[in-house]
Amino acid sequence: MQHVFFSSLSFSISVMLPILLMLALGLFFRKSLLIDDKFCEKATNLVFKITLPTLLFLNIFKNPIENIAKQWTSVAVCLVGTLTLFILAQLFAVKFIPEKREWGTFVQGVYRSNNGILGLALCLNAYGSIAFMPAAIYTSVSVLLYNLLGVITLTYSLSDGKINLYQMVKNVLKNPLIIGIILGIITSVLDLELPKLVLTTANYLANITLPLALICTGASIDLRNLVKTSHVSLLASIGRVVIAPIFMVFLGKAFGLSKVDLGIVFLMTATPLAAATYAMVRAMGGNEVTVANIIGLTTFGSMFGSAIGIITLRTVGWI
Repeated sequence: MQHVFFSSLSFSISVMLPILLMLALGLFFRKSLLIDDKFCEKATNLVFKITLPTLLFLNIFKNPIENIAKQWTSVAVCLVGTLTLFILAQLFAVKFIPEKREWGTFVQGVYRSNNGILGLALCLNAYGSIAFMPAAIYTSVSVLLYNLLGVITLTYSLSDGKINLYQMVKNVLKNPLIIGIILGIITSVLDLELPKLVLTTANYLANITLPLALICTGASIDLRNLVKTSHVSLLASIGRVVIAPIFMVFLGKAFGLSKVDLGIVFLMTATPLAAATYAMVRAMGGNEVTVANIIGLTTFGSMFGSAIGIITLRTVGWI
């Protein structure tokens, strides 16, 4: 049992530690005056409008959309679970978080995990090539849903008065992340082929997304707030690291998922808040310090949460 624990902990650290180091580099660069807030603002804008949409497009483009039907149970768990967490987090925010402008950040902190990068890496490391297709499908569906809900909750929380439904729909349709996903779906459905030159250039852009987003996120982390932590950051982090994985595992069990599929759902949900959330929150005018602190807290917490979860689920024979 002790060997299983340390093996699982080592595995989690090997995936999460590089993320923590990138956040630390961002903080160091900011303290050393190598980068400043103006740089972070422009770099985040680049990530949000160009490199991240390109990454999302490529993720869907490389995974044929027709394979979704073969994984309908896992897709159903993703849709039902994410929507339920979104609704519950929104209700909680309205009742217990007095600052309305923090609602959207809190809600995303609870339901939105880092599936596109860390979740996929965890699944492949845990199960090998057998997990690639179901994990890729789960990622494609969840990323689309995460971004749709993200635009909705941020538009709602950052509005000054009554919600303009037309404005909300407009924000969704013009969101660069949504556009990237839709273009990926179209090219996948039509089975279009892109020139090698275009794909190579797109891969160059996509590859700078995570490091650039993490450096800017790290530069925005307020260590005093991270140590003391605001109630919004702490509550969202508990929801992301503890409540969301437990809820999704029991939901997956209720849907009768196989051990591998249930393991994929857990590993996807046990990841920290996606770094892409920082780019979205900042670009739409939210509190970037709060979201940066949530990313820092959940990245650290998920190292231990994923290890404990793996040990527990293996012990009871669920994965």
